[in-house]
Amino acid sequence: MEQNSCGNSSACEEEFTQSSQPTSTKRIWKNLIALSLVFMVNWTAFEAIQNLQSTLNSEAGLGVVSLSCVYGSMVLSCLYAPLLIHKVGSCKWTIVVCLFGHVLYTGSNFYPSWFTLIPSSILLGSISGPIWTAQITYLTTSAHQYTKAAQHGSPKGDISKFNGVFYFIFEMAGISGNLISSLVLSKGRQDIGKGEFCGAMDCGLESNWTSDYDVTNSSTSSVMSYNSTGLPDDKQQVIVYTLFGVFLACNILAALIAWLCLDKDVKNVEKESAESIQVSQLLLRTVRVFKDIDYVLLMPLVVIIGMAEAIVAGEITKSYVSCALGVQMVGYAMLCFSVTSGVCSSLFGYLSKYTGTRSLILAAVAANAILLIYMLLWQPDGDSLASILSVSGGWGVVRAVWHTQLYAVLGATFPSNQEAVFANTKMTQSLGNTLVFAYSSALCMDVKLYIYMAILAVGTVGYGALEWKTRNKNNTEADTVDRTVDRGKGRDAAPETCDLMERETSL
Repeated sequence: MEQNSCGNSSACEEEFTQSSQPTSTKRIWKNLIALSLVFMVNWTAFEAIQNLQSTLNSEAGLGVVSLSCVYGSMVLSCLYAPLLIHKVGSCKWTIVVCLFGHVLYTGSNFYPSWFTLIPSSILLGSISGPIWTAQITYLTTSAHQYTKAAQHGSPKGDISKFNGVFYFIFEMAGISGNLISSLVLSKGRQDIGKGEFCGAMDCGLESNWTSDYDVTNSSTSSVMSYNSTGLPDDKQQVIVYTLFGVFLACNILAALIAWLCLDKDVKNVEKESAESIQVSQLLLRTVRVFKDIDYVLLMPLVVIIGMAEAIVAGEITKSYVSCALGVQMVGYAMLCFSVTSGVCSSLFGYLSKYTGTRSLILAAVAANAILLIYMLLWQPDGDSLASILSVSGGWGVVRAVWHTQLYAVLGATFPSNQEAVFANTKMTQSLGNTLVFAYSSALCMDVKLYIYMAILAVGTVGYGALEWKTRNKNNTEADTVDRTVDRGKGRDAAPETCDLMERETSL
């Protein structure tokens, strides 16, 4: 679950408890660091579990179905997030309460079945909107308080600074989580997740993991019972339990940090009565965005953002990494993906000043197309570590462009309606996640890549149409200004001509 705005700061009107003394800048920085650590520690567990779901729970597609439930319910959770925060009473306690949804989700992976993992996935998606809305509101309010305490003129610079600190720490979750999973799983079997047909040829056939272990039995059976020969694999069971035990500890630690280290924020009583109106207005503004032709043209690329994240987390990890190298290598491949994405995000944010957003987006489209063609033609094997890491890094580069440049396009295209647009963007992106996870177990890998390629082509055409439309609009406005200036000059010249004629007549 990405950190993009599925809610907005105005949706949850919060302000820190005011004492007789002004809030010190040190206390504000303490809250910011604590908030960042809460999300980093918690998402260390979630991101790693997400990357392993398609392999560890591949029987009947349980893993990818659970992820589709997470992102499907997340779509709706963005709409009622402000109301839930209002009922809970503050952003701090909303974060604490929602973190227990992550605890239940991680706990259900000890005994994964349709009766444990699916309900916990739906619950997790249902609290995703509120927890991210509370995060962005708490952070923005902290930045405003810092501006007042430091006597800065405008809060924009402080908001940007606080977001930079938060997301820098948050991105460490992808590194720590994937590193933990690889280090723990490398102590066990090296053939888990391996299959005969890998890459584009993978059609969801059972791997060694699913043939040896039944992870979808009733809740009375363990995560892994007995293999086909009747021999128990207690060591492997302990290793997997150890992995999820570490992740469960991360979830609990995050909740404790939020409870003990974050200052409580309280509801602004004066605006409490207007909360229901704000919720209805948010819903109406979000729905109205779909009527805007500019947003409709960009929608396929927004869907691509969600689809790309789902393909990396659910498809590449299963069909390319674990199928060829084993599940213990998934963490290392995703570690490469996270590092590349983080580094390139900072790099592209700087380069866009010189290259322009359009050039970077078109370069990302070309790079994404090359990756797709290569993945269709290449079949990974046990000696494909370098190629697999290159593919993972390539997807990280593409993801960095989507996150830095496409959001910039949305912000520039809708300068006066950013809150509703970004709420809608998160919903549309979640639809892309849900779409990939929903058909994952029913289609072969090559078909999934062709579907992605088709939507990418439609998105490229839509973006081109928006650029053409914007350019024509700008040219029309420029021509209008020129004609207005010319008419003004004509009106100024007319009196001079009349004066000259009068002087000539008088002579």
